[in-house]
Amino acid sequence: MLRDHVKLAFKNLRHRLSRSLLTLLGIAIGIMAIISLLALGEGMQQAVTGELSSLSDVIIVSTGGGGFSSFGGGGSTSTGEYFTQRDIAGIERLQGIKEVSTQLSGFGLAEYNGKTTVLSLTGMEVSVMKLQYASQNLEAGGFLNEGEQNKIMIGNSIAHDTFDADISVGGRIKINGEKFFVSGIFGKQGFGGTSSDSIVLMNSRDFQKLTGQSNISLIYLRVYNVNDAESIATTIQTTINGNHGKKDFATATTMTSILKTVQNIIGILQLVLVGIASIALVVASIGIMNTMLTSVMERTREIGIMKAIGATTRDIMSIFIIEGVLMSGVGGIIGIILGVFGSQALTLILGSFMSMGGGSSFQLVPIITITSVVLAIAVSLIVGVLSSLYPAWRAARMSPIEAVRYE
Repeated sequence: MLRDHVKLAFKNLRHRLSRSLLTLLGIAIGIMAIISLLALGEGMQQAVTGELSSLSDVIIVSTGGGGFSSFGGGGSTSTGEYFTQRDIAGIERLQGIKEVSTQLSGFGLAEYNGKTTVLSLTGMEVSVMKLQYASQNLEAGGFLNEGEQNKIMIGNSIAHDTFDADISVGGRIKINGEKFFVSGIFGKQGFGGTSSDSIVLMNSRDFQKLTGQSNISLIYLRVYNVNDAESIATTIQTTINGNHGKKDFATATTMTSILKTVQNIIGILQLVLVGIASIALVVASIGIMNTMLTSVMERTREIGIMKAIGATTRDIMSIFIIEGVLMSGVGGIIGIILGVFGSQALTLILGSFMSMGGGSSFQLVPIITITSVVLAIAVSLIVGVLSSLYPAWRAARMSPIEAVRYE
């Protein structure tokens, strides 16, 4: 009996092929959007996790609660407060600390091409420099090397907007009367990530020699055991806050907590995007219902004849529900296939957009999981069933006598 119902449903769909294809296309577009966005979100999760997991033994200590925003950011502290050598000594005495490095902040008078201006300066160890700014693109040149002196890296706006002429790699800038050679230029940071656009980066020795200052704005440290990172971070925060007599002077942030925060943000963004894409499925379900209702009206006489020769209410409902499920099921499969290509296209578009904006350098690869495929098929089938229920019920409750007399 079920086989006969399926054959009849196929036959009815073929007779109304153009209308069925258009309805099917609506489902396919909705499923494609969901699959593409889920794949993109999963790819972002994997990329960020891979990027930050290698830094899981790192703790960043900042003033004024800026640990997360400071990572990969600019040089000067937003609060105007700095750490002291007493803070550094207190950290170095703790058990489980592998190494401690600092970021120094200050200002200098820079001169280039006859124009003089005050710039924010940042000094740090070369190894920390490469760690902190590893995820940021370089427009030209490269990072500083150990042992190099009187060399700097500059942000994009320093290179192109601050002075009357552009600065290129190898160019010379006078800072506080000393000549520095430009080793590398950061790419322009887009999407609000302007923290390194106005930075002047040098090694700690040059910074102290040039400014005579040791203003420590950030502290970077590594621990031996990743599992101890959270407890060590809490101890550091308590120690430094006690040194300065403030409850919120310092914030110690582990890379694990940063990773969790980023993953939560991506997860919420993914849910919002899938919710928006689901609107296409709602429209498609209305299309299925409209198609089925039109089919019921067109086949009123046929339904009456079937009921007159013995078709039950259950038979009539089954035929129409199977038609809806066939349309939505085939549309779902096509949508999954289109979603594979759509996710690749979205990745290429997003990648080129980020490159233009000087975004992060990690490789984004869309990932389509079994869960998302099963979810897409299940959603398409549910949409087909729910959208067909009312038209099927309306067809099944027709009076056979009135239906046969219907013109």
